Amino acid sequence: MTGSRMKKGGTKQTKAAGSQRSSHGDGKQLDLFQIQDAAQDVPVKEDISSMEFPIFSLTKIPDTRQRVYSRGGKTLRIFPSMRGAATVFDKDILIYCISRIARSLDAGEQVSRRVRIAVHPFLVGTQRSTGGAAYERVVDMCRRLKGTTIETNVKTSDQERTEGFGLLEHYKVTQYTQNGKGALELELTISDWLYRAVTDFDILTLDSDYFALTRSLDRRLYELARKHCGSKPWWVCNLPLLCEKTGSMEELRYFKKKLKAMIRRDDLPGYRVVLDETIKPNQAVFFIRDNRRIFSEARSSDKLGWVCRLLGSSV
Repeated sequence: MTGSRMKKGGTKQTKAAGSQRSSHGDGKQLDLFQIQDAAQDVPVKEDISSMEFPIFSLTKIPDTRQRVYSRGGKTLRIFPSMRGAATVFDKDILIYCISRIARSLDAGEQVSRRVRIAVHPFLVGTQRSTGGAAYERVVDMCRRLKGTTIETNVKTSDQERTEGFGLLEHYKVTQYTQNGKGALELELTISDWLYRAVTDFDILTLDSDYFALTRSLDRRLYELARKHCGSKPWWVCNLPLLCEKTGSMEELRYFKKKLKAMIRRDDLPGYRVVLDETIKPNQAVFFIRDNRRIFSEARSSDKLGWVCRLLGSSV
């Protein structure tokens, strides 16, 4: 699992994308980036900022709360519409788009933040139902993404600014289902903030099984593990901070209960989580699924006893 910024030829592609991006600020119609193929083996990409900050709601019911997250000089404010804030599941359509933009950048192709997608390949590629109601739910996803306003001074690339934007700048149904309620084809314009992150390769690769995670908290925990643990043997985070990072609005005791349930399921792709209740505040320890590397690092860092205690292993 490596970030796209490490791709060979990234500098050349970033310059090409940057010159194209500058032409988008003069009020002219954006070029259309057409996703024409239905390939499902496209590496899954996500921007680093939305992996770090709890932009998306964890609840499936309409969430109309205004939320504020501040840490390390960064402040994030989320203002939902009356339909509720965009959820971690709504984000799938953004991940789908930026994954294909990133692939085209890697191939040296021209891209745009104005994207046209066929809905059926999107549903299949993100492991969703392809039943009739799914095509109507996609339109609702676009409504929440467009209606959620983010005000932030989060840094993307080498720029830092305070700005407000919707996660989708514009959406349009270009082909309807037979009943006229669902979308067979969509035209989307992603925010310039998100597009800058992609074209500057401020993104990471996700395991494709991310889409198989059906619980919103599990998805957020995986994102945080991918961002902070990455390929390192382990990452440690105390529970109050982890709760804050996920964006959970629950009391800590209820968050801990859900975390323990996730640990029992043990289905995060690439990572397993152990709860260390011997210290206060309790700590969640994220391990990669490679015991050889874990114990090698444990020996070299004089943490073998700690690792063996947490994993219940002996060497």
